[in-house]
Amino acid sequence: MKVCVGMGVAQLLIWAVWVNVSSHPSRSKLWLFVVGRSLAMLLAVYNFPPYWGFVDAHALWNVANIPLTYLCWGFVREDAEFMTITLLKKVK
Repeated sequence: MKVCVGMGVAQLLIWAVWVNVSSHPSRSKLWLFVVGRSLAMLLAVYNFPPYWGFVDAHALWNVANIPLTYLCWGFVREDAEFMTITLLKKVK
């Protein structure tokens, strides 16, 4: 668990540093992803027993990952468009 948390924190720090120094047009989307992923990671670390017999930290972690996946892939799509436009400008 310690290794997984360490790798997760390292990945989030790398993304946060890149977002800070980048001038990417989708920076806000990536910041939202980094903050959301950090909060979701807290659910994995601070596990708590189920409330009402079915809502525990792991269930909430799974629910939190649904919008984070859309955010991440939205950034990937916008990054691909941005990089394509940038490369096409260099060719001209």
